[in-house]
Amino acid sequence: MTTLITSKTRAGYVLFEVILALTIFAIAVVGLATALNNIIESAATMNLDNSVRIGLRSFIEEVRHKPIADMNTTVTDDRLSATYSSTVETLSLKNSDGVALNDLYTLHAKAAYGQGNTAREEIVDLYVYKPAPASK
Repeated sequence: MTTLITSKTRAGYVLFEVILALTIFAIAVVGLATALNNIIESAATMNLDNSVRIGLRSFIEEVRHKPIADMNTTVTDDRLSATYSSTVETLSLKNSDGVALNDLYTLHAKAAYGQGNTAREEIVDLYVYKPAPASK
C-alpha cells in the first residue's frame, strides 16, 4: 500500500514540474517576442530617419546650385511623407582687416516628417558663397 501512495505522489510532482517548465518557457517566449518587436520598430524608425536625412542632403545639393532668388522653396516627398523647406539669409561677416565679405549667405534647410504619432524634424544650416554674376 505504501508503494501505491508514493507512486501517485511522485506522479503529482512530475505533473507540477511539467506545468512549471511550460510556464517558464511561455514567459521566455513572450519576452523574446516583445524584444523582437521592439527591435523591429527601432530599425524601422532608424531606416526612416536615414531616408529623410538622405533626402535632405539631396534637397540641399539641389537648392544650393539655384540662384539666390530661387533658394526659398518647399518640396514634398510623398514616399516618405516628408516636407523639405529652405530659406536663405544674407550673412554679414568681416575678415581680419575689418572688410565686409560679400556674396555669403546662410541656407536654412528643414525636413519635417512624422514617425507614428510623433512629429519630427531635421534642421541643417549651411553657409553658401554665391558670387554675383559677372556683367558683360
